[in-house]
Amino acid sequence: MWAAAVVFVPLKTNKKEQNPHPPSQPQTTNSSPVFSSPPSPCFPTFPSVSQGYDKASGVTVNDEVIKVFNDMKVRKSSTPEEIKKRKKAVLFCLSDDKKQIIVEESKQILVGDIGDTVEDPYTAFVKLLPLNDCRYALYDATYETKESKKEDLVFIFWAPESAPLKSKMIYASSKDAIKKKFTGIKHEWQVNGLDDIKDRSTLGEKLGGNVVVSLEGKPL
Repeated sequence: MWAAAVVFVPLKTNKKEQNPHPPSQPQTTNSSPVFSSPPSPCFPTFPSVSQGYDKASGVTVNDEVIKVFNDMKVRKSSTPEEIKKRKKAVLFCLSDDKKQIIVEESKQILVGDIGDTVEDPYTAFVKLLPLNDCRYALYDATYETKESKKEDLVFIFWAPESAPLKSKMIYASSKDAIKKKFTGIKHEWQVNGLDDIKDRSTLGEKLGGNVVVSLEGKPL
């Protein structure tokens, strides 16, 4: 009987030693956050919608572009000299590093140019567009309907078929960035070649359909 008691006592002692966490103490081995370990390849993490848009183009709009738009949009009382300095048309392009939309240098028509160095502003505007690359543009159209004379800003996305594919892709993906800055624009026009824009009646249709009878003083 004494030998059996000797065997029984060490068995109870070993059970206690094998349990380092008494029932009254919470287990901590599995209490670390679920995301402390690398995500499973079966459940990859995705960027948010805003991050996706940033990665889609990564293009920002230069402040000068917004200033030009605001100056063309606001039609306030001005002196004759100020009116002459107003932009009738202007082109915007991507910067050399393709990170910003900027005002293209020397690619504009001023109101003061009309009747001086520019006979027909619409024809002169069409000649500003590059044949083999994309551009954004603002054109301040003066037109007449059967009832009245009007002026409206038109946002134009110029994407000729002859432009490089890479250029067309980045200009297309960045178009929303500049459009969001041009608040209140009523007319938007995507043009894919000279045949679509050289006839002013096409713009007349965009502005008001068959009620437009002239554009820049030229009958349609």
